[in-house]
Amino acid sequence: MTYEHLPAQIEKTGFVLENRIAQLLKAAKWTVISNKYYVDDAEESIREIDLVAYQTSKIQHFDVYTTLIISCKKSDNNLWALLAREINLKDPNSDWQPLHAWSNDKAIMHQLAGAGAAKRYHEDAIRLGVKNALQTPAVEVFAFQEMNKTSGSPQNDKSIFAAVTSLMKAQAYELGALPQRKKTPAIYQFNLLSVVDTDLIRLMFTGQAVDAVPVNGEHYIAQYIIKKRESVSRIRFIRADTFADVLPEYGTLHSANCQWFDSECNAFYRDIMKDGKRVSVLIEDFRKESRWHIIGPFFQHNLKAPEPESINIFWSNPKESAQVYGQFGTEGARILNSDANAKGHVAKALQKVYRYNGPFEFEDDDIPF
Repeated sequence: MTYEHLPAQIEKTGFVLENRIAQLLKAAKWTVISNKYYVDDAEESIREIDLVAYQTSKIQHFDVYTTLIISCKKSDNNLWALLAREINLKDPNSDWQPLHAWSNDKAIMHQLAGAGAAKRYHEDAIRLGVKNALQTPAVEVFAFQEMNKTSGSPQNDKSIFAAVTSLMKAQAYELGALPQRKKTPAIYQFNLLSVVDTDLIRLMFTGQAVDAVPVNGEHYIAQYIIKKRESVSRIRFIRADTFADVLPEYGTLHSANCQWFDSECNAFYRDIMKDGKRVSVLIEDFRKESRWHIIGPFFQHNLKAPEPESINIFWSNPKESAQVYGQFGTEGARILNSDANAKGHVAKALQKVYRYNGPFEFEDDDIPF
């Protein structure tokens, strides 16, 4: 038995494309995971995503991961047609600039949860040199079809739909799994890419006319219900023969991500003592770092110790200093302010948790606001 015919036959599958894309990623210094399996909770089945690639850099105290989730599809007989119409960027029901990022760092979580974070991210990314990777869609893709290359007859949207849904579900799985999997401080930013080894055609609907325009790629904003929640994701269709030209954009994106999250972290800590909301984000960390050094002097002086949960911080504008307050009582506050050891340890806690090196005092919690 001979096997000379096997290489030609395997060329008909998508595995050759998948390997080619993986090799391009590795050559560009991306770490690549092939054929990663995940659990589709909606259908209680095991699914597979072709490629997951990432670059990581250490920024301040956390790792930044720029992640590409990639579906690879090949079709010899059919082209992929993306049905599109004029986009309405002011549509209140559409999110044309979605941001899918996860972090277990409290400062970054606070920044990402703030109003306008996604808009600020996209604007700053452009300023940092990111262009096509995060561009606002030029058209609204509202449907897709595989169509025979010779006759033009519509086939169905099964392969395209499978690529889109597998990408979104894989991303949802990763976002859900990260809290249990990642324990050290980290940030993940996700990008969904559908790489297709066939012709990519935009069918543009304008009034009664439909024009067919070959394209190398298209940005599609997908909206689906995943785990009973609406999910909006950017999916970028890319012709396989242009992937090598597109890939450097995501290296630029990783660099921009590092700079942006570095800046956002600095913004969180800047003048933090003057913002009660930001102070409260880290107050439990501060209590853990400082409570025994605050409570200890009360035992030494046979005074009732304050409850750790009563320890808080506010900013005094008249004094231009931080005030660490709690159920201290007048005598307790006096003792703490005169205890060099307590003040030294709390100063270290303020620096470690809040990056604050300025003056502070202990106050009883009976404070007139």
